[in-house]
Amino acid sequence: MKKRVISLFAIFILGMAFLSEVSQAASPPYFVIINETKLPYNEDTMPFYIGNDIFIPVVVLTGLGVWEVSSEDFVRLYRGTRYVNFYTRPGEARTVNQDGTTLRWPHARRVGTRFFVPLRHVSDFFGLSYQIVPVPASIIPERQMQVLRIISDSIVNGPTAVGMNRDELRASFLEHFAAHPPPPGNGATQLPGDDVPPDYSDVTIHLSFFDISAGSAVWVLDLLDIQAESGFHACFFVNADDIRKNPDLIRRISGTGHALGIWLEDGTFEEYLETSALLFEAAKVRTVIVSAGYATETAAETAAEHGLIFWDGFESLVDYSAQSVAVITANLPREGGDRKNLLFPCTEGAASVLPGVYSYLRANEFTVERITETVMPLAGSID
Repeated sequence: MKKRVISLFAIFILGMAFLSEVSQAASPPYFVIINETKLPYNEDTMPFYIGNDIFIPVVVLTGLGVWEVSSEDFVRLYRGTRYVNFYTRPGEARTVNQDGTTLRWPHARRVGTRFFVPLRHVSDFFGLSYQIVPVPASIIPERQMQVLRIISDSIVNGPTAVGMNRDELRASFLEHFAAHPPPPGNGATQLPGDDVPPDYSDVTIHLSFFDISAGSAVWVLDLLDIQAESGFHACFFVNADDIRKNPDLIRRISGTGHALGIWLEDGTFEEYLETSALLFEAAKVRTVIVSAGYATETAAETAAEHGLIFWDGFESLVDYSAQSVAVITANLPREGGDRKNLLFPCTEGAASVLPGVYSYLRANEFTVERITETVMPLAGSID
């Protein structure tokens, strides 16, 4: 209890310091446009000036393919194979790139549940660009407004992007300022509050992976290591070739608290016996958990006949190539007691959506439970 009180006090002090910095460098309120798409105008998207730097909530960057993985005093931003780590603990704030080099950037800020990062530096690092475009009086005559436009891939100029969103800009202005009168003076955007996210702690999500021979398996494990503080553990389904080629990786999976199951390419009991023997030789692990993709029917029959525990991989596979993070998370269950199995291949494409999925699960307090021999098998899938 004492540790929690100290932590809350630290957040309060940081929030007050951040509010002081913002108030010293007020600016007109900003809308945010990503390429040509306007984001909702609310506390989750509002940027701020601190000194001469614009700070943006990290959630703004997801539409540009920059994903977040974070814990209480840490946030990693990742795009492609590049990433940068921000540490925000008071007195220990620093920024470090993927090579371990400390960067001379303005420190990221954490206020409540939101992280803010310096836009100029993040844009340069990830190859993005941005511009500030005034909103014409023909769209919003009542008040000076600006658009912060962040660009990853677009051929239209700033005024054109603003014009394409004229109706949305006008509607957002009227909706927001009807409920929140414009701030006094020169119009600094108010610091967002610490909103309480929905609580889905009674909903259980199982994370599982296969194809660890793919190049991104180590990155998938790195992401899970960062989430260990949130209790995120997974089950990795492996076949005989995976074990032969990656015995060290198998041992790392087991040693860091993740479960291991056997992925049956052909679905036969002979295949299970061969893989099981290799698994015990590599990591001294025995498992009766099995899954399969195309050989689902054969594998299910094998499991039933020989007392194995079958999780239907074909039904649980997440088609990340066709589903964005928003679609994946929108199809998660919401009712207490419900469960869902999310099965990902350890490929670069799948790994690219994982930070966004993890952030959503953590922020909304889902229970993330690994697959074990004592967990009732589930064949639920993302629709």
